[in-house]
Amino acid sequence: MLEDMLALVRGNHLCVLATVHQGEPHTSLMAYLSGEGGRRVYLITSSQTQKYRNVLAEPRVSLLIDDRREAAQVGAVKALSLSGACAPAPPEEQEELKARFARELSHLAGIVADPAAVVLAVQVRAMQLLAGPTQSSYVELD
Repeated sequence: MLEDMLALVRGNHLCVLATVHQGEPHTSLMAYLSGEGGRRVYLITSSQTQKYRNVLAEPRVSLLIDDRREAAQVGAVKALSLSGACAPAPPEEQEELKARFARELSHLAGIVADPAAVVLAVQVRAMQLLAGPTQSSYVELD
């Protein structure tokens, strides 16, 4: 089951990021890149955003990735929830990751070129896969 979960992460580029601000949830639709075989997720944002400030204050985040674009029937949709710790990627990796965003997700060229752009790294700690309305699998990662 873990391989199915990781494949869903690697095979997509859109997610919903959930953060917290003063006890209130905040969600953002985000494009992402997969790293470490799906065990790390990279996001790019401006350092001026609420989500960025939220992550600095509370690094625990959740991501939702689904396959509704590919699923032929609503009941067949797979939804993967990831939980983990989010922080700016190390300074020495920022430029390389920005170049990867520009190469692989060219529609993000504007944010990549923004001097305030920061790549965030989510180290995935746990995954829960819902395959349709009744099948659920949960995995904790090392």
